[in-house]
Amino acid sequence: MGKFAKFLYYNIIVYFLYVIVDKFFTMLHLYSSDALGTDLSVMPTNSDLTLIIINVVISSVGGYFLLKKLEEYLSL
Repeated sequence: MGKFAKFLYYNIIVYFLYVIVDKFFTMLHLYSSDALGTDLSVMPTNSDLTLIIINVVISSVGGYFLLKKLEEYLSL
């Protein structure tokens, strides 16, 4: 798998992981406002920023591991 393909796959995987974790956080009502992310007038609180950072970390690390699994699968 080439570098460009890895770059694309990684970004697509991270995007979908981010959306999944964001929907999970929204479903549990962990954000301070339900309009967060859809209405530009709603400012995130410190706890919202912490959840966003946690989401980015989970998505990035999860994307890395899923990309390694995908490379393993494709190399067989």
